[in-house]
Amino acid sequence: MTDDVSYWVASHLTGIFEIKDKSKNLLHQGSRGAGLSINRGVITTVRRTKNFNVEIFFDRMRKTPIEAAVTIRVLEILLPQKQRSNLEIVHNFEVPLSSGYGASAASAVGTAFALHDLLELNLSELELFQVAHKAEILTKTGLGDIIGLYQGGLEIRLKEGAPGIGKTMPLKNSNEWKVATVHLGTLSTSEVLSNPQKRKAVNDAGRELISELISNPHFSNFIKLSSIFSERVNLWSPQLKEYVKNLPKEMIGSQIMLGEAFFIFYRDRTTLTRIEIPNCQIIEETICENTVIKREK
Repeated sequence: MTDDVSYWVASHLTGIFEIKDKSKNLLHQGSRGAGLSINRGVITTVRRTKNFNVEIFFDRMRKTPIEAAVTIRVLEILLPQKQRSNLEIVHNFEVPLSSGYGASAASAVGTAFALHDLLELNLSELELFQVAHKAEILTKTGLGDIIGLYQGGLEIRLKEGAPGIGKTMPLKNSNEWKVATVHLGTLSTSEVLSNPQKRKAVNDAGRELISELISNPHFSNFIKLSSIFSERVNLWSPQLKEYVKNLPKEMIGSQIMLGEAFFIFYRDRTTLTRIEIPNCQIIEETICENTVIKREK
């Protein structure tokens, strides 16, 4: 019997989406859209302890159940009340929180997989992804990140829902586009998902642009349409909008959904040195196909 299990899970970033959350079945709720998984993510470790309570830490800082809502939801879905004890769950983040980098989705998947192995729950990989999806829907922290992680790489989400219910297809990147990201601050996903005006703006733009992307499923088209989507939904701050608009002409920028952060799409990495963004770091990202990896001791 092992005393601790760790998983690394990639982050998932969205460029275009349409909210589809009206079904009464959580597995059928989600989003249509498009995005990508990157090789920065979240390392989750679950270990047995002698403390009766479940303790949750974000980068060594203890969190309350409200602050760690997604992790708590995964526990509640997987375990009966009497088994939710003598556990410590630690998330170490390689990406910013509440910024569109899919940290909550990566945390949910990592928690599900680590608990499964530690407690020998005998579930399939698909079932564990579905548990994470339910947790995201219930806490309103995400809609389509889990199924994006399930596929990995570049994806179009053709039909909303959890893995096994929703449908995806790969995007082709034949023009050697590269991706960098810039993080400026936080933006509440739940606030946007609960605002009727913002939901309408997202869905009106997303519905049309996703159809265009499906008809031409190439990464270069995703880049162009993500930029248009950012303009139409207008969820960005004046500062973020200014930075995106002032990128060198060889680049295309768009907002990471939903976050106070943005994509930079480019071909020649030397052009990144021409970007001037005070007090911010430009991170060159690597697109990730293998999104869930168990960490050996």
